[in-house]
Amino acid sequence: SYDECRDCLDKELVVVMAQYDNPPHTPDGMVRTGANDNASGVAVMLEAIRVLEEADFQPRRSYLFIAYSGEGLDGGEPVSNPDIKKFLQAKTGFAIHFEPVAIVHLRGLGDGTGDRLEVSSSGSLRLANVFETAAKQTGVRPVRSEEAIDISMIYEEGGTTADSGGQRAPVVRLFWEGWEETARSFEDQPDKISQEKLAKAGRALSMALMTLGREIQY
Repeated sequence: SYDECRDCLDKELVVVMAQYDNPPHTPDGMVRTGANDNASGVAVMLEAIRVLEEADFQPRRSYLFIAYSGEGLDGGEPVSNPDIKKFLQAKTGFAIHFEPVAIVHLRGLGDGTGDRLEVSSSGSLRLANVFETAAKQTGVRPVRSEEAIDISMIYEEGGTTADSGGQRAPVVRLFWEGWEETARSFEDQPDKISQEKLAKAGRALSMALMTLGREIQY
């Protein structure tokens, strides 16, 4: 039976997350478009889904792709630490049958002052290696981030794992070097988005997801 399966990798869940909303209007009605932070993250996630489908990729593990409201408004999730358990509970029985083994956060993937794709996962060297290797295999220069940059406005310091219903799943964050320079500002405009950076991030993400989806030991 399903419960007796000893090697049911399809019960293991790779979660990919990207915040889709931008900061609220200022009191005087000015709008921050959030092109890079974080429409770019959602775009790369959707492209990865398309690539996996068109390649007819057959993973052993299961995937869950989440675009979430992150400003804490209208039932959205607090921007610093989305609650994975709530997403898993959205469908009856989902949290019981699936166990998250990796959580991938996407942010700031269309613009940045640097030319390297940053991988931040100080809590899981194995998971970080998957994304660094995937970047190199697809012609993208990666760099390991130890969260030295100030991203406390978005992520809680030291948040390298996420509670996902009784266990701690390792978290990896993917963003472009220097993305935070314009994050949540009026300078974050669509004309600043680089198609090349989006494409590189998409290739690296798709390759990493294929590895996570198929390899028993990665």
